[in-house]
Amino acid sequence: MRLDERGPSFLTKDGIARLSAVLLVGVVLLALSPLPLAGDIEARAARVIAPATNALRDLARPVSEVVLRAGQLRQLTAENAALRNRVGRLEADLATLREEQIAVEQAAALVAAVGPNARQFTAAGVVLRDPAPGRQLLLLDRGSEDGVAVGQPVLSSGATLAGVVVEVGAKRARVRLIIDRDSAVAGIVQSSRTPGAALGTGDGIRLDFVPLGAAVTAGDLVLTAALGGQLPGGLLVGRVSAVSERPEELFASITVEPLADFLRLEHVLVMTGFTPGAHIDEAEPAP
Repeated sequence: MRLDERGPSFLTKDGIARLSAVLLVGVVLLALSPLPLAGDIEARAARVIAPATNALRDLARPVSEVVLRAGQLRQLTAENAALRNRVGRLEADLATLREEQIAVEQAAALVAAVGPNARQFTAAGVVLRDPAPGRQLLLLDRGSEDGVAVGQPVLSSGATLAGVVVEVGAKRARVRLIIDRDSAVAGIVQSSRTPGAALGTGDGIRLDFVPLGAAVTAGDLVLTAALGGQLPGGLLVGRVSAVSERPEELFASITVEPLADFLRLEHVLVMTGFTPGAHIDEAEPAP
C-alpha cells in the first residue's frame, strides 16, 4: 500500500470508482436473485468482478497488517520494558551478593593473618575517608557497643598496623592512619633493635631520633615498640626504604615504606582486646 499526503491509494478517484462499480454489481445481483437465470448471471458476474474484489482485498490487507502489527508492537514494547526492569533488579541483587561475599572474604583473610589471637580483634568496615588534604582519617562502622575504645590499634591486611582509634561513638569510630601528619608511634628496627619514633608525613612514614651510625639499612623491618604501653609491641609498621646521614645532623634521616595499602582499605581489624597503658598501670607498685 502506498501512502502519500492524500491518504491510501485505494481512496483515490480510481479506487473509489472501482469500489462503486463492485457495489453496483452487487446491488444488481441482489435484485436479480429471484429470477431463474440469476444463478448463471451471478456466476458470470463473479468471474468478472473477481479481479476487482481480489485487488480491493490486496489493497486492504496492508492496512489490517499495520493495525495488527501496531498492537503486537505495543505488547512487545511493554514486555521488553518489564524484562529490562527485572534484569536490572537481578543485576542489583547480584552486585549486593558479590559485595557481601567480598566483605566476608576480606574479613576472613584479616582474621587468618592474626592467627590464634583472633578473639582479641573485631572486624570493621571503612565507611568514610576524611577528604581534607593532608589528613588521613577513616570512619569505621564499629563503636563502643562493639568494644572499640580510644587508643586501640587498627590492623590491615597481613596484620600490619594501619592506624590508631582516636574517637569513638556508640556505633562509629574514627581512626588516624599512621601516615597522617599528626601520627606518632614508638618504633624499633627489628634487626638491630634500634629504637626511634615513626612519624607520619602525610603520604608516608619517617623514623626519627635514630643516632648517626646506627645499624639501620634499607630493607630492615620497623615494628611497634611497647614503650609507654600505648601500643602492643611487635606490630609491623613498614620497611626501611632509604637511610641518609649528614655529619652536621644529630640524627639520621630514615624513610620507611608502609606495608599497608591505605588507598584500598575497605575492612580492618580493631584490637579490642588491648587497653592502652593497662599493663603499665598493673606494673605500678601498690601504695
